[in-house]
Amino acid sequence: MSAWNQAAEIRAFCQAALARTDSAPLPAGEAEWLQWAEAYAARLDPLHHALVTPPDPPAKREVLRELAKVDVYAYPWPFDADGRWALPQEQSPDSNS
Repeated sequence: MSAWNQAAEIRAFCQAALARTDSAPLPAGEAEWLQWAEAYAARLDPLHHALVTPPDPPAKREVLRELAKVDVYAYPWPFDADGRWALPQEQSPDSNS
């Protein structure tokens, strides 16, 4: 959203700069600057390319532990070292003998 808003503000500024000249020639260098600013706004604008969902951030043990607020001694920690869900293997009934 911030990139889209910034692109819109840059375009509005460029239009205002052009409107103030009242069809008079632009001062030296100003036309090039306005052209650069319009190109910059186009690069910033996220609507000029396909929108994609950003990747999920990795789950850190410390963050998840704070969110879970569970007794880690009573319940086994369900995440591996990379933050992936990995329940411990349940013991089969035959292994209890």
